[in-house]
Amino acid sequence: MTKKLLVGIIMVLLCLQVVAPQTASAAIKQKDLEAYAAELDTDVEGLNRYLVDFEWGTIEDFEPSSIDELRDWLGEPVTKENLQSFLKETGYTVEDINASLKEMGLTDYTAEDILLYEDLSWVMGYPATSQNLQELAAEVGLTEKELADLFAANGLDLYSYGTMEELNEVIYNDINGVSLYFLLREVELSQEEFDQLLADNGVKLEDFSSYEELMDFVYEESGYYEFSREDYWEMLSSFLDLIGVSQDEFFRAYDHLESVVLSDPEAFISGLEDIALRAEALGDFETSTELTEEQGKELLAIWNDLMNIFQMKAEFYLVDGNTKTPVTFEELLKVTDLENRILLVDLFDLQGNHLLNFTITGELFGSDLLTGAPAVEVPVQEKPSESEHKHEAPVLKEKVTVTPTKTATETVKEEGKRLPDTASPVGNILVAGAVLMAAGAVSYAWNRRKRHSN
Repeated sequence: MTKKLLVGIIMVLLCLQVVAPQTASAAIKQKDLEAYAAELDTDVEGLNRYLVDFEWGTIEDFEPSSIDELRDWLGEPVTKENLQSFLKETGYTVEDINASLKEMGLTDYTAEDILLYEDLSWVMGYPATSQNLQELAAEVGLTEKELADLFAANGLDLYSYGTMEELNEVIYNDINGVSLYFLLREVELSQEEFDQLLADNGVKLEDFSSYEELMDFVYEESGYYEFSREDYWEMLSSFLDLIGVSQDEFFRAYDHLESVVLSDPEAFISGLEDIALRAEALGDFETSTELTEEQGKELLAIWNDLMNIFQMKAEFYLVDGNTKTPVTFEELLKVTDLENRILLVDLFDLQGNHLLNFTITGELFGSDLLTGAPAVEVPVQEKPSESEHKHEAPVLKEKVTVTPTKTATETVKEEGKRLPDTASPVGNILVAGAVLMAAGAVSYAWNRRKRHSN
């Protein structure tokens, strides 16, 4: 299974959270935003325009919950002092910065107009200074001398590159002896074993047109994505214990999903892709009350179809003391507070065999339960953005991580108003469990199917 396919399936599942009602959060107060913009010697309109021009995206895109969060994201502002320090450290001049801005098409800006210290390096590129080379070597688990020797052994000179971007191209984007060394080290494959993989598949290194294509080949043929149900239990046990799922229950549900995928992988994947498209068509919303009657029906149909793809049935109960009241998924979407009740969810296969159940207490229901859940990690070689000039928001960097958290699908908030706390998190809670099981089943089952077919 290629990296693209596995990650694609997981992202399809995560897209389902788009249609689950989200827990609302209040927008930053306008006066606080104006004060922060003034600190940067601009106004809110000017700040947003700057952020767009320098490819951060708008403030609304980032959806910060506070000025402190926005400040942490954007980092240190440019001052006369740190600008001079930057010029002294890099050897660049103000004229160099102005020329680079012009070359990038940012003709309305000069060096004096750059608001954020991060953008100085973004505009000029990160120079391959001794300190940066040492940091790069440490990141890849070598000393600077070992890294230089590795480059030299493959006919390359570590010290011939002017910027760190150029070095990242060598290590993460180009097909060469250095990038192959790190790729094989990551998957714990020797050069001899790699050569045998090439021979077994009737290909040569020169046949790969891109590093990504080579990486997909190595990941797939080495079984790098092959996780067992025990591996997933180890990663998820603390979270599953929290909601009352035993190891036996998890294995039972996992084996069920594995059999579903193995029976018809193509149908399983295409079904999830179809659901993702339908989920996207619903758009963003805060609560189910924002949906039309037809959209509300579609939301319920999406959940039911997801269960059909998993070949499962779900039963929901609200437990209050000794009273156990059955409720529908539609009714659950309207629940905003469990209070002293417990939400009990039972999952069965289509033959009525019990797979697992889990419980959510009132305390967990109203908390960031899913934010603290462990991640299902799919190792992916870290690479810089394909865009030469592109800011990255502070999100996933080293690994593609499937984490059952609340997704940021809130619509643009009406200025100055606090959003009502009326959204139910139950959709996220239920979908998170499905994501955890399906992601594991897909990766494990696909690798088993491929191995046996060979």
